[in-house]
Amino acid sequence: MIIVDDSKLSRMHVRAMVLRNKPDWSVVEAANGDELFRTIQDTPVDVAIIDYNMPGDNGVETAAKLRTSHPNVHVAIITANAQDAVVTGIRAVGAAFMPKPLEEEQVTRFLNSTALPPRRAAQAAPE
Repeated sequence: MIIVDDSKLSRMHVRAMVLRNKPDWSVVEAANGDELFRTIQDTPVDVAIIDYNMPGDNGVETAAKLRTSHPNVHVAIITANAQDAVVTGIRAVGAAFMPKPLEEEQVTRFLNSTALPPRRAAQAAPE
């Protein structure tokens, strides 16, 4: 699993919640989307928790690229920005939305859902 957030403190906080719930999981971290893609070249991941607000690509853009290259990764995007357009964008790439401040129950629910098939990106309606 990988945690992607430009804040080291936030990554540590999410890592602690993940490991309290899944102590046998291997967790790696990345500060942004570019680092995520460099990391997963050498370290396969099947779960990603990605912050929305980061320098460079935002969380939705990063998740969309991840979906293209690794369609079976379970993705959640965390953000304090719960505007309809943001949440719709998160769901459109097949990611789970987790509002900040993160609650451990939300993280646990997402981690447990990773035993199910991954969400799929929304398909455009035929014209």
